[in-house]
Amino acid sequence: MKIRKIVMQALIVGLLPVSVNAQQKATIDWYGFVAAQSWINTHESVAGAEGFLYLYPTDRAQDPVDQHDRNAIPQGSWFGTMARLGFVLHGPEIFGASSRAKAELEFSGHSAPGSVLYRHAFIALDWENSTLTLGQTWHPMNDLFPSTVGIAIGSPFNALNRSPQLRYEYFLGSEKNIKLTGAAIFQAANGSYGYATAGKSYIYNRWSLMPMFYAGVDFTFGDLKVGGGLEYKRTAPYIDYADNNKKYYLNGLCGMIQAQYNKDKLAIKAKTLIGHDMSHLGICTGFGQVDHLDAGDIRFAPLAASSSWAQVQWGGDLKFGLMGGFMSNWGAGKDLIPGTIRAAEGGTIDNMWRVAPSVQYNVGNMNLGVEYELTTVAYGTPQANGTVADTHNVSNNRLLLSVMYAF
Repeated sequence: MKIRKIVMQALIVGLLPVSVNAQQKATIDWYGFVAAQSWINTHESVAGAEGFLYLYPTDRAQDPVDQHDRNAIPQGSWFGTMARLGFVLHGPEIFGASSRAKAELEFSGHSAPGSVLYRHAFIALDWENSTLTLGQTWHPMNDLFPSTVGIAIGSPFNALNRSPQLRYEYFLGSEKNIKLTGAAIFQAANGSYGYATAGKSYIYNRWSLMPMFYAGVDFTFGDLKVGGGLEYKRTAPYIDYADNNKKYYLNGLCGMIQAQYNKDKLAIKAKTLIGHDMSHLGICTGFGQVDHLDAGDIRFAPLAASSSWAQVQWGGDLKFGLMGGFMSNWGAGKDLIPGTIRAAEGGTIDNMWRVAPSVQYNVGNMNLGVEYELTTVAYGTPQANGTVADTHNVSNNRLLLSVMYAF
């Protein structure tokens, strides 16, 4: 019943632009895909969308008798289905700019009610040298991602975030080869850690009454594009209700550099993120409460980390690709109170890496893909400063087969 209501709402929204088209000569372009995917994992793992969006293997669970890993159980899903539907509406000129709007939904899973993901919904105004975007779309640090067969597009090594935002882009140069970006971003589905709820939530960003601020620049030199950006984030992970709802804040910075090269059949992409508490970007970081303070004084310190990925692809309709990723937990740089760390897997991840070769073949509207992923996580014991020691590796081998029909 829930799926039926969402589909009906999507159809109603879709009919509205038809009315606008009749009255104001707007045009609408529909797009999307239907995919059937099968996968096999050799270890219990963290994943979303009923296993379609794969992240990393969970820690081992030792059997009390012979100490074997109870989570090392192979499992698979056969012919799981996923569909994505969206439209772009091109409307009349507004404030001297061409106008457009975009909305997109994704349906995944083969069990009722499955998973429904609200991906994009934004309005954009395009002038000759600038664009203003208002609504939910990719975070600016997510604009470049690897061309993987799996829908996780490199996460958790790559940023994976769609958020409500007000973004302004300005293009410089005779060929518009320099792009300046500024954005005010609020959290929604991709939130941060705090103490009021289990897991991540947007509520800590909303309690701060302050959006995240991003500034970036991108350069295009023929076949080469390079760029970078910086984000400032403020959250309120804790409220002392006994002290007249006093808020305690956490501040953090995150930087990003990226590059891509495309020429003939060769495509190379790479990105590095370095920063504090990048949990809202899907990076396995978080924060903790600072120790050795006066009684009644509460302060928080973010866990710093770096996360990088690179991909090389070669081919035309038949493409061969290889992606690699590495993430490292740098800790908080100061002592934390034991038990106060809020991060992925309780802050027990020291580092992780992935190697993922793939083959994709395009024929007409259909894409056939095969992808193998080896993901290894170093789990251990959190130390006083947020780093992790006494580590052991846990690996998962994943084989993904995909058939996708796009329109």
